[in-house]
Amino acid sequence: MTQGDLSAGELRLRAAVESAPSGLLMVDAEGRIVLVNREVERLFGYPREELLGRPVEVLVPDAFRQAHEGFRADFFANPKVRSMGAGRDLYGRRKDGSRVPVEIGLTPVATEEGMFVLSSIVDISERRRAEARFRAAVESSPAGMVMVDSGGRIVLVNREVERMFGWDREELMGETIEILVPERFRGRHPGFRDGFFQDPDTRPMGAGRDLYGLRRDGTEIPVEIGLNPIETEEGTFVLSSIVDISARKREEAEREQLEQQLRQAQKMDAVGTLAGGIAHDFNNILGAILGFAELLSDAVEEGQARRDLEELIAFTQRGKTLVQRIQAFGQRNESERRPLALQDPVAEVESFLRSSLPPNIRIRTRIDPNTPRVHADPSAVHQVLMNLGMNAGHAMPEGGDIEFRTESLYITDSRARAHPDLQEGPHVTLSVRDTGTGIDPELQGRIFEPFFTTKPPGQGSGLGLAIVDRIVREHQGALELKSSPGEGTTVRLILPAVALEEPEAAPLGSDIPTGKGQRVLYVDDEPGLGQVGRRRLEDIGYRVDVATDGKEALNLFRSASPDYDVVITDYLMPHMNGLELAGALTRIRPDIPIIVLTGFIDNLPDDSIRATGVRELLRKPVTTRELAEALAAVLERS
Repeated sequence: MTQGDLSAGELRLRAAVESAPSGLLMVDAEGRIVLVNREVERLFGYPREELLGRPVEVLVPDAFRQAHEGFRADFFANPKVRSMGAGRDLYGRRKDGSRVPVEIGLTPVATEEGMFVLSSIVDISERRRAEARFRAAVESSPAGMVMVDSGGRIVLVNREVERMFGWDREELMGETIEILVPERFRGRHPGFRDGFFQDPDTRPMGAGRDLYGLRRDGTEIPVEIGLNPIETEEGTFVLSSIVDISARKREEAEREQLEQQLRQAQKMDAVGTLAGGIAHDFNNILGAILGFAELLSDAVEEGQARRDLEELIAFTQRGKTLVQRIQAFGQRNESERRPLALQDPVAEVESFLRSSLPPNIRIRTRIDPNTPRVHADPSAVHQVLMNLGMNAGHAMPEGGDIEFRTESLYITDSRARAHPDLQEGPHVTLSVRDTGTGIDPELQGRIFEPFFTTKPPGQGSGLGLAIVDRIVREHQGALELKSSPGEGTTVRLILPAVALEEPEAAPLGSDIPTGKGQRVLYVDDEPGLGQVGRRRLEDIGYRVDVATDGKEALNLFRSASPDYDVVITDYLMPHMNGLELAGALTRIRPDIPIIVLTGFIDNLPDDSIRATGVRELLRKPVTTRELAEALAAVLERS
C-alpha cells in the first residue's frame, strides 16, 4: 500500500504513531514485530527494517529472553490492558547489547487478522538517574531521614538513621515510627502524628519542645526533628529529618558550667569588694571593744565579772578571725593550722549555743574519745561549727534537737576516686544534725553558693554556708548533706586525721613585755582607738602621744623627732595612709622604728613596706600582748 492509497484518517493515525513521545511497537500472536515507530528506532538503535518480522525477544535482554516467551503466551491467552509502570522492573536490549530501563504498557488489539498487542515503551533512564541521585543524597545526608505513611509505618530510612538508632533498615521498614520513640512519650505520640497528618505543614528543625529518640539498646538520645509533608499519587507521606544533638547538649552543659564558674568568680570578687569596704570600720569597732575589755579586765578583781570580760575578749578575737576569713574568702591563703582535738571547739560552740538559742532547743554532743585529731585552724573550725549550729537553730522555730557527733572514718581508694575532694587514708567525721524543717531537694545543690539564702530578705547574707564550704575545702576535706523536708538536716564534715601525733605548741607565757618609759607616737583616725592605745601602752610602761591623722602626726614628729623611740600607725586613714606617713617619717629620721596596724583586705606588698621603713605589720584588732611583743621586738632591733 502506497502513501496515495491511504485515507486522510489513516495518514493522521500514522503521523500520530510516528510522532508519539513513547515508543510504540506492535506484535502478532507469534510474537513477531509488525509495527514500530521512530521512538523505538531511537530507543533501541535499530532501523525499523531490521525489526519488522523479527521476534520481539530481540529487544529483551538475554537473561530474561527465555522467560519472556512464556509471559507473552500467557498474555495472549488472557489479554487485558496493563498500564504503564505496573509489574516488575523491566529492561530493554539495545542493538549494541546494552540494557535500558523501561516502563511498558500493553494493550491488546483485536483485528480481522487476529489478536495483536500494542506496547507503549518509555525510556526511564533519566528517571532512574534522578532516583539514584536522590537516593545518594538521602543516604549521604548528615541528618537521619525517615519517611512514614499516613498509618505511621516507616517506608524509608537512610544510613544515618541506622547509625543513630542502632537498627538495620530491614528491621525498621514496615514498623510504626513509635519504635523510635521513648516509652515515656510513646502513648501520646500517635495522637500527635494523626494531628499532623490532618493538618500537615512544614516544621523546621528545632521548633517545639525538647525531643528524644530511643535507640535499639534502650538508651535515649536528644534530637532535633524537622517535618516535611510530601504529597504523592499514593497519598500523603511525612519525611522527618533527625539530628542527634547529644554533642551540642554536652557543649551547652559545659558552657553552662563555665558560666556558673564565672558567676561564682564574680561573686568571689563581690565578696572581696564587700569585705574591703567593711573591714576597716569593723576592725576599728572590734579594736575598741577589745581594748576597753582588756582595760576593764585589768581593773576587775577575780570573779564572774572577770571571767565574763575574758569571754568578751575571746569572742572579739574570733570576730577578728571572722573578718580575716571573709577577706580571704576569694583567695587561697593558708591559715595557721595545728593538731586539733575536735572536742575543744565543739565544747566551746555548745556552750555559746546554749546561751544564745531558745530553751526549747536541746543540744547534745556525742564525741568519740578515740577520735584522732585533725590538722586545722581552730578559729576556722569554730566558725564552721558556729555557722552550722546557728543554722540548725534557725531551722527549728518550734524547738527540737541539735546533735554534734564525731567518728573515725577510713577513706578507701575507691571512695576517694569517687569523691575528688578526698584522698585515701584515715579521716574524722564531724556531723551536725537537727530535727528542723529540712531543705527542699531542688535547693540542696545551691545552699553552699555565695549569697544564696532561704531566709527572708534582711535575715541572711548568704555567705555563712559558702564560707563553711570554702574552709572545709581548704582543709582538704569534704561536705556531705542529707536532708528531707520535715525530717531535719545533717551536715557531715570529713577532715583528714593527723597521721602522727605532733606536739602542740607551748602556750605563751603569761608575762607581757613592758616598756621603760620609751616615747611612742600613736596614730589612728578613730579618736576612741587612739585613747585605747594610749591607755594600754601607758599601763605597760610607755609614754604616748596620740595623733588622729597623718598631717598632725608629721607636725608632732617634726617638732620632737629625736624624742620619739617608735611610731605606731593605722594603715587606712584619710588623706595619707600609714605607708605614706611612714615614708614621710623616715625621710625625716631614717632610723625611726615604725609599726603599721591594718585591717585592709589586700596583702600589703613587701617592697612597699620595706621601702618606707616599716618594721612590723599587725592585723587589726590587736591585743595588748601583740602590741607589747611587737614594740619589744622593734626596740630591741633598733
